Amino acid sequence: MENDSEDDIDSRESQQSSDAEAPDRSPYSEENLDLEDVVAPYSFSSTNAAATHTNRTLQPFAADCKTYDIVPYVAAIHACQIYALDATRNMRWVFTGGDDGFVRKYDFFASMGGKTLLTQNQKHTQVESVQKAGVIPSYWENEEQPLPPATPKPEKINGPTEDGTTPTSVIEPPVQELKMSPVYSLAVQSEAIWLLTGMESGAINLFTVRHEEGKCHHVLRQHKAPVSVLKITQDETGCVSGSWDKTVLHWDLNTGQVVREFSGHSSQISSISFRPFTNTSSRTSGQSSPASFDPLFDEPEDMLTHSNDVLLTTSIDGNCFVWDKRAMNSIPRKMPPPERTPPWCLSACWSADGNKIYCARRNGTVDEWDFVSGKFIRSFKMPSGSGPVSYVSSMPNGKHIIW
Repeated sequence: MENDSEDDIDSRESQQSSDAEAPDRSPYSEENLDLEDVVAPYSFSSTNAAATHTNRTLQPFAADCKTYDIVPYVAAIHACQIYALDATRNMRWVFTGGDDGFVRKYDFFASMGGKTLLTQNQKHTQVESVQKAGVIPSYWENEEQPLPPATPKPEKINGPTEDGTTPTSVIEPPVQELKMSPVYSLAVQSEAIWLLTGMESGAINLFTVRHEEGKCHHVLRQHKAPVSVLKITQDETGCVSGSWDKTVLHWDLNTGQVVREFSGHSSQISSISFRPFTNTSSRTSGQSSPASFDPLFDEPEDMLTHSNDVLLTTSIDGNCFVWDKRAMNSIPRKMPPPERTPPWCLSACWSADGNKIYCARRNGTVDEWDFVSGKFIRSFKMPSGSGPVSYVSSMPNGKHIIW
């Protein structure tokens, strides 16, 4: 990528300014432009003259390409271990959290197209293509919020006064010092209005980002150990959390209450993922009708219509469970490790069409399962000496996976 000269930048900004004044660009004018509008397509309504988002689609070549060329270009150097990373839907902002207890906010476009370079010492540990440094506009502390104090009881002082009343004095509780917590998990709302962080105590902090950045407005409390995984639901009115206490909780973010607890894992929860949409009607509505059966075992074709309600969870002991969120008392489909496989699984993902599941293992393998039949298909083996597979993800063409 070539760097633009100052004259090119001034010329481009001038052109953008004149284009903004043109009447045929009203949906993209400055007063209507949102962060997400950089990449999100529009559907324009002439009745109320308001621009609304439509469903995203892959670029035409993305699903048909046979190979991908992935070249690292920017490095965001941290002085601690990174436990969590998430980004807005249009990749405008990238957030990281780690062992030092700070939430860092990176400007993705400024990092990729800017001129901030790594130092020579930093370049020394990177491949040759990595030259630029991540641009971090802000950061804040991930602090454990104290429990609300109990209502103090008034105490009598002196004696009754001339009018017969007894003066009282309220003793205020001591101010609790806030403690920094490592950011064990993190999930950001699609337009960076708010984000969630998992705490060492088992609490979940809800921070605002776009306004009053870094201010904790609410704390979700029920887990008894560090929160290792956080995923926001598709409609962004709830979230699913996994913890070292071996439980998975579904939260209603409107009330701050637990909707459902998924129990069955026997060790720390390592990953959570929702099954991708595979049906046009479900993409359009974003809702699913209630079911009186468990589609994990009956009529799998119907599951394709309501795939938003299928949840995949994994744990360190190597187990992989698939849940139907609609059926409150459903038993999860279990996908245990194959024989002679070490008990370890840090990550699992769905294929692009949601018909297959890939589980990353400690012994350098990735297992492939068929979702509809629930049968094990095969294992992909890394070269000897590659080490454990700590993360796996599928590509949109449905032909490649990355780990």
